[in-house]
Amino acid sequence: MSKAQLNAFMVKVAGDAALKAQVDAAADSAAVVAIASGEGHSFTAATWSRHVRG
Repeated sequence: MSKAQLNAFMVKVAGDAALKAQVDAAADSAAVVAIASGEGHSFTAATWSRHVRG
């Protein structure tokens, strides 16, 4: 479920310039997870890190 939540969050980020700016400015994975949580998406910092590494 975490990967599905990440994918849904990325779709949201792609369509929202302000949200993308927040994610781009995030200091670390935990900050991105907190932003996502505030938007109703739940995934771990490890899931985010794997996504970033590709």
